[in-house]
Amino acid sequence: MGRTKRSLLLFVTVAVLGMLVGCGSNPTVAGGGAQNMLASSSSGDLPYTITVNGNGLASATPDVVDIQLGVETINSDAAVAISDNAKSMNAVMDAIKALEIEDKDIQTANYNMWVEQVYDRDGMLTDQIRYHVNNQVNIRIRDLSKTGKLLEDALKAGANTVNGITFGVDDITALQSEARVKAIANAKAKAEELAAALGLRVGKVRQVSEYSSSSTPNIEYRMADGKGGGGETPIASGSFTVSLDVQIVFDIAQ
Repeated sequence: MGRTKRSLLLFVTVAVLGMLVGCGSNPTVAGGGAQNMLASSSSGDLPYTITVNGNGLASATPDVVDIQLGVETINSDAAVAISDNAKSMNAVMDAIKALEIEDKDIQTANYNMWVEQVYDRDGMLTDQIRYHVNNQVNIRIRDLSKTGKLLEDALKAGANTVNGITFGVDDITALQSEARVKAIANAKAKAEELAAALGLRVGKVRQVSEYSSSSTPNIEYRMADGKGGGGETPIASGSFTVSLDVQIVFDIAQ
């Protein structure tokens, strides 16, 4: 019996020692794991950076002008409205081509017909209807000196709407390059100014993004009676400007 108690005591002692050893090993493993995570986190830290936006502008005198003009006819008979519109538009096209505008620079922009229900003076709906036919063309003029003459001749020929006159540059590649260089220089100057104010130095470029847009003067000229008046229509081309924006992320030098 005494031997049985000693055996049981020995078994319990061994079990307790095993539990103590197990408990002691767990903090060691956890501690080692935490150290590894910290080292990994330290080695994976992102660099200090500074992000700035830069803008660049480049302007030039326009060398092309795009004009949208057309003919709108109204009649209670749809066939007549269509016929009148075609007759006037053919005359307008002849006037345009007489100024040696090439076919490639003339394009139909819109052709539609819609029905108007007519109301009387008291606001009551009548049985009368009117058909509107609208034909619009886009014209590109490469000799800007012809702009006023084209408008006058087209209006005299029957055009009664001029929806837009937009001046531009046929090839903007050089302007985009100039604006890009200016935008980058602008962004770099901002980064260096900010860094210097903080007692830091700008390092290498980490990321660059570019955003561009073009702006032009836009003139609207409309004469409902289709008459151009006396003399050639004065048109001012202004300047064509390309605006380009960049966003650059710089490292902060250590």
